[in-house]
Amino acid sequence: MPDLAPLRPGDPRRVREYRLTGRLGEGGQGTVYLGVSPTGTRVAVKLLRPDLARDSEARERFVREVSTARRVAPFCTAAVIGTGIDRRRPYIVSEYIEGPTLEAVVASEGPRGGPALHRLAIGTVTALVAIHQAGIAHRDFKPSNVLLAPDGPRVIDFGIAKALDRTSTLTATTIGTPSYMTPEQLAGEDAGAPADMFAWGAAMVFAATGRPPFGADSLPAIFNRIVNLEPDLRGIADPALRDLIGQCLAKDAARRPTAGEALLRLLGHAGGAPGAVTPAAPRGILAEGSAAASSHAVREPPAYPAPAGTSAKDRGGLRAAIGGGLVVTLVAVGGLTLALRGPAPEVIGPGRASGPRDVTAPPPSGSAVTPAPAVSGPPPASRTIRLPGSSITIHESDDDPIRLSSYSLDGDAHLYVREPGTSRFTKDDRYFQYTVNPSGSHALGTERTYDRSGHAVVAVVDRRSGTVSRIRVAEDPVYPTLPQWSPDGGKGLVTLYEIVGKARRESRAYGYAVIDVATKKARVVRVKEKDAGTWSYFWRGDGRAVGTWALTGETQRIRFYDLGGTVLQTLLDVGAPITVEGDDVSPSGSMLMTYCKGTNQEICIWSTSADGEAKARIPFKTERLVGWYDDRHIAGWRRSGTGYEAVVIDFRGQVKRVLATSADPAEYDRQFTRYTRELR
Repeated sequence: MPDLAPLRPGDPRRVREYRLTGRLGEGGQGTVYLGVSPTGTRVAVKLLRPDLARDSEARERFVREVSTARRVAPFCTAAVIGTGIDRRRPYIVSEYIEGPTLEAVVASEGPRGGPALHRLAIGTVTALVAIHQAGIAHRDFKPSNVLLAPDGPRVIDFGIAKALDRTSTLTATTIGTPSYMTPEQLAGEDAGAPADMFAWGAAMVFAATGRPPFGADSLPAIFNRIVNLEPDLRGIADPALRDLIGQCLAKDAARRPTAGEALLRLLGHAGGAPGAVTPAAPRGILAEGSAAASSHAVREPPAYPAPAGTSAKDRGGLRAAIGGGLVVTLVAVGGLTLALRGPAPEVIGPGRASGPRDVTAPPPSGSAVTPAPAVSGPPPASRTIRLPGSSITIHESDDDPIRLSSYSLDGDAHLYVREPGTSRFTKDDRYFQYTVNPSGSHALGTERTYDRSGHAVVAVVDRRSGTVSRIRVAEDPVYPTLPQWSPDGGKGLVTLYEIVGKARRESRAYGYAVIDVATKKARVVRVKEKDAGTWSYFWRGDGRAVGTWALTGETQRIRFYDLGGTVLQTLLDVGAPITVEGDDVSPSGSMLMTYCKGTNQEICIWSTSADGEAKARIPFKTERLVGWYDDRHIAGWRRSGTGYEAVVIDFRGQVKRVLATSADPAEYDRQFTRYTRELR
């Protein structure tokens, strides 16, 4: 980072929970400050200019765009810690990197050469591999966005240019630094990963010679050279590096190597010339990089009113497996061991995979994580169980990835809980709702009354010993409902409502509470946004954020908050909310479901990472879903004769299995089933 300068009059002293201590730099996008987190960790806080996002929706879209950068493996980048909006200005919090920029080092010490230049090339192109594998293009790669940290080069500010392009009055041609722009950008075309490789080549020329390849004089002259002239590469002594950089600076984007191809060539693998077959860098590098980085680096208690929430939420998770191809070699890059494979392996989601789920990184968008191909449909039911006190019969198999763990009747007036390891359900009216963790060892239960001190209580139940830990969550008139476990099972989440009116018969949205099961403490978050919280909160697939519906008139969106209440991400282009008894987010953490826009006859599947077209439209008429069965199937209730049945369906709407039947339609309207996803 540049030298620290003192704060100026008019500079903020805080951005959300971060205390600002000085200025690290200022540019066209905004100002970068040195910040200190509540735990004392130093961070870099970039506060964007207020005019770069036109309105509240544009600001939320900017935050959503930039938040995708948190998917990037941090081993060669400055990890993005969080994003949000503070006093109507978007901000980005990232890891603070000790070290000057490449631009400053070349200016003060002169060009790089020999092994130093080669190490710089490998480190920076590895960062681009990680960025591109996360589905992001940098679009403003340049020497001032490369920090030379003691442990190697780090790339910063990735993904900001695209976010600005989508949320400000700037255009794709004006976002970027002139000497490092591409012919296609100057022609008004979109800048993707190939543009990053062009900019990388130009930055390596600067590192080797002290000047950009197309000059730094007038804009017309620079642009003319970029479009019409070839760069002078004679200052690069290494012939192989010179040839690679020359190909990266090709006018035709299609002729440029990918970041993965460039990395393999820098590591001594042949290929990349026209007509040659070059093995692609493994898509698994991102997951391996993340793993490597994480290894281092007195009154009668009043009763609550009927719960106001409309849907129970459970948990999601992420588990990726690397498969296919033969291992070619193992190489070390900046302390990271990469398995280079050929042909390039695929990253697959779990289907009904066994074992614990990896939730160390947010789920990639689009096709970066895709469900595992199902080798067969859901297993046939091997037993039926008639549930006590009801007309419900469940049909289950030991091979089901989900298992009914509790159900309630008469609008949560009566609760039945499954006894551990059995098919028996017993009545337990101590709690409104009750949800079991994936291992089956513990459960969260929302108690029906405030305690004698006036606090609402969430119980953590040890299902093996019967021990109950009672955690105070909020004071009367606020109460919790709809408990659920985080993907890793370390935290609980409850939606909070506030009792209003003298009769204490009505409730309004209040916020949520995150329960740390280890410390037996709850953190209450009051959500300020008035359009959020009517529908209950649910975990994002990575366990680092919680989401809820934000509804205003005809506008509907899903907003994600961090565990302290900062807005991180907003999905603007989704359909209408639908009641879900269990998982809103898929087991892989990469998908969620709503009604399709303008209809309640279809269920749409969306990426949890970014806006876009629906990944699937499932023809299925329902008023309530059970949740996700696995990454290839959902489960929902539908009419059947004079009653209802819960069925497992695939993404084409084909029924694969009956999970449950409910013979009494009047009972159905006030029943609620809670399925737990089991670790297998």
